[in-house]
Amino acid sequence: MSTFEPPVTVMARAWAQAICAEPGSSTTVQQVEPKLAEIIRRLLYLAGSEPFPVVEARRLGAMLAREPFERTRMLAQATRWLLGFPSGTPGSLVATRWPLVASQAIDSYAETLQNRALAQEKAKQEAKTSQRVREIAALQHRLRHEATHDALTDLANRTLLLDRVRAIAADRSKGIGVLVVDLDRFKQINDGYGHAVGDEVLVELSRRLREVSTPEMIICRYGGDEFVLAGSVSPSALTELATVIVGALREPVWSSVGPVPVSASVGTAYNLPGTPCDFTELLRRADGAMYSAKTAGGRRYAPAESGGNDLGTAVAG
Repeated sequence: MSTFEPPVTVMARAWAQAICAEPGSSTTVQQVEPKLAEIIRRLLYLAGSEPFPVVEARRLGAMLAREPFERTRMLAQATRWLLGFPSGTPGSLVATRWPLVASQAIDSYAETLQNRALAQEKAKQEAKTSQRVREIAALQHRLRHEATHDALTDLANRTLLLDRVRAIAADRSKGIGVLVVDLDRFKQINDGYGHAVGDEVLVELSRRLREVSTPEMIICRYGGDEFVLAGSVSPSALTELATVIVGALREPVWSSVGPVPVSASVGTAYNLPGTPCDFTELLRRADGAMYSAKTAGGRRYAPAESGGNDLGTAVAG
């Protein structure tokens, strides 16, 4: 009686060719044929083993979802090729048990594909959720920024200025310095060059204020062509900053229509450490000092009186 030899090599090659002929397949016969032959031979061995090898058969089936098969679609093919495979002489143990072993492998392969699809869908949903969370966070950040910053210059607005000053004033051990900066003859710039150029001037002067200011100071566009700087600094640092600002804001602004002459008047006021801070009053004093500088011809700073002592008036440049 002749021994039946299952056609493993022939079947593996034909199956590999069918896999690689599927639309979208990115694998080759040389890659998948040896692996298919190995899986078939091991399943044949299991079909003749005792006890019935469910766990091992399922493990082999799961291998059909791994490399080099990850980029293939072959569940229907696996079912057709494995269940139709001539595994042995009809009536033999292997031939009788082959459908059971093959079914376990196919079922495990299908389950692995399903779990992978569910995991991929979950990852997609998590990615979408994460992206949405980032978008919401970015929107909230933008809205908070817009609520506390000037739209033209991106400097702090009055709301943020008051919040920062309140936070500083909560520490009585710190003094608070305030500068009010007002552009000289800005109405003439708007009237002579147009409001678009006036906006260019404001943006450039805002940039200069950022450049010369110290990290302790918050810079606010208080309104129109008026800026307020406030922070925890010493009286000497406040005077030095006022001088620097007057100098920085006297250089012409190069606009879309050419150079625009500019200058500014600055008033300062100081709230001593250990004393309650009435910011409205502090701002009024600095504003009065600014008008004194403007009345004196502009292009200079003037300090408000502090404790009855006038700190003096200076002209930059």
